[in-house]
Amino acid sequence: MDVLFDNQLTSPPHISIVLLDWSCRESFHALKYLNTQTVEREQYELIWIEYYDRHSTEILNMLQECKDSGVASIIDRWIVLDMPETTCYHKHLMYNVGILASRGQVVTFCDSDAVFTPAFVETIVDEFRKDNGIVLHLDEIRNSDRRFYPFNTPPIEDIKGKGCINFKNGKSTGLQDKEDPLHTLNYGACMCALRRDLIHIGGADEHIDYFGHICGPYEMTFRLINAGKKEVWHQSEFLYHVWHPGTDGKNNYLGPHDGRYISTTSLESSSTGRVLPLTENPIIKAHRLNNDDLHVALPLNSDYKLNIGQWTVSQLNELSRKQKSQRKRDNVFNKPLLNIKIKINLLIATIRQFIIKTNKFIRNPKDIFKKVYNIRGFFQTMAHQNEHYLQRAFACINTLTSRNVSKFTVYGPNAAAEVLCSVAVNVSLSVSAVYDGGGGASFCGFTVMPIESARDRSELIVVADTGLKREKINKLIGYGIQEDRIVVL
Repeated sequence: MDVLFDNQLTSPPHISIVLLDWSCRESFHALKYLNTQTVEREQYELIWIEYYDRHSTEILNMLQECKDSGVASIIDRWIVLDMPETTCYHKHLMYNVGILASRGQVVTFCDSDAVFTPAFVETIVDEFRKDNGIVLHLDEIRNSDRRFYPFNTPPIEDIKGKGCINFKNGKSTGLQDKEDPLHTLNYGACMCALRRDLIHIGGADEHIDYFGHICGPYEMTFRLINAGKKEVWHQSEFLYHVWHPGTDGKNNYLGPHDGRYISTTSLESSSTGRVLPLTENPIIKAHRLNNDDLHVALPLNSDYKLNIGQWTVSQLNELSRKQKSQRKRDNVFNKPLLNIKIKINLLIATIRQFIIKTNKFIRNPKDIFKKVYNIRGFFQTMAHQNEHYLQRAFACINTLTSRNVSKFTVYGPNAAAEVLCSVAVNVSLSVSAVYDGGGGASFCGFTVMPIESARDRSELIVVADTGLKREKINKLIGYGIQEDRIVVL
């Protein structure tokens, strides 16, 4: 580890903003926006963490300009981890370095090539002054038009204009989504929490599943919620992002995800209530066990290279292939005819979903060429998503059969539940009821019943939420349903 710049502060800042790079950033405009805020520069620090060994000439030049003009340094800490070039990048390791290197009460992880309003830092300060028992997220407004590349400092109003994909009526579409906000909100754009709370949960999980593109700070969000913190999304302050090559990543390793790029390993913690990481950073662990959040001296111990530094993208992909093969061998339903029937059912479900999407397109034929181009991506996403649902269904059926269950109920009529019902029928298990909040709708041949009616039945209840299941589990418990009746899909 190299510490290329370390600004010795005269007093601790309130906010530490951690920005990540893995030799991929070609524009460093975020630093300029973050140095023109409405609060005094002393209230916050900027920490730039490079995963490999790049010493950015752009940052060096900006630091020299600051020195020559006698103004505050554009960053306060610049840390280069100097990982081997062959190693797949691991954002969670960088988050932990950021936590340890931070000197503020609140740590903010955010997109390092975003556009920020002048009130960005002030907004975070205000939210934590009102309530410090929160984990705060800010959504990101994104524009896919290529007219902003190379970055040309567009006004925010232009970013919200032509080419904007997720802004409507003054808010992000994610904040307006009542059906599936998990996938429409940008959980990776900006996350803020107290430093002591991050240490209490063991920091970011450095498990092998979190190498590469999949996951981000929301993995800590889910465990902070399990530890009793409240998830808050700001309703009016946003980050802004414009198109550049590789916006969504390319040639990256993708760890386990749900088909829509939300980590299934992190979702598991939401289902089980787990607080601590699967693989805890040893330095953060020492602080957690000593019950302190003292700041550490830089540079940090470089033992992290011993394990994380050995994994290449090809090795991770090979491991992933072996794990998939093992799951197929272990699957008790690995019967050719049965799998053909299930795959046909999944294909029918995908076609039905495509028809629904096509009907929406006919009603709103805007950007016809872009939507036609995206058809292939739709089927690829649905195939991956349904494969994930299928694996979850098999695991759930294994759990049910091990408990000698012949029939069960489902809480949550959605795509994952549809796959589960399809698998159950083909292995001679029966679904006896489907529940939801209000009831009355039709799903897989059932009239959906209100969840409170589950109190009057005795069957096991499978919680089939495609995202965060803890809320549904708590609701069942609140209705007096024993936990041994609840199974998570």
